[in-house]
Amino acid sequence: MVLSEPAPSPGQLSAMVITERVGSCVSLVGIFFVITTFMFSSHFNKPINRLIFFASFGNIGSNIASLISEAGPTSALSGTGTHATPLCQFQAFLVQMFLGVDCYWAFCMAINVYLVFFRGYNTDQLRHLDIWYLLACYGLSFIPALTFLFISNEKQGHVYGPAIIWCWITPRWDWMRLVFLYGIVW
Repeated sequence: MVLSEPAPSPGQLSAMVITERVGSCVSLVGIFFVITTFMFSSHFNKPINRLIFFASFGNIGSNIASLISEAGPTSALSGTGTHATPLCQFQAFLVQMFLGVDCYWAFCMAINVYLVFFRGYNTDQLRHLDIWYLLACYGLSFIPALTFLFISNEKQGHVYGPAIIWCWITPRWDWMRLVFLYGIVW
């Protein structure tokens, strides 16, 4: 049984959209500062900073999804409201792909701390783990994000579609949010 949520008022929706877009713009400025600083200052080329640098690309994806904001769900509304347009599908893919990536990178940072303090790893040994971290962090998100583009049925429609202020996993597929994002993050 899917519980329906009350729709936000136009004023509430506008406030959420503005807040989301302003926050995304500020975040993008910070991300580009991190990337620029890492690339042009050798003082920042340390294992923890490399992981933050790699995680920054996931944050760019999340912020692009936030900047699309209500344009995704607005474009998706058709006669029944169950059809997802390319913009909506793209936004939903970005949300699924990049929303949980920060948690994976935080886990990798915790692994690095463990390896340094309890296994005596040095900078070169940690650098060799970077490729595995990249594959795990982005690969674990990419598989469901891509797969969900192709899942649809008569009763529930597409997995991706309008979800209040952006497109993501629709309320009809709520259990997938729990399993493929919230559960993993938890």
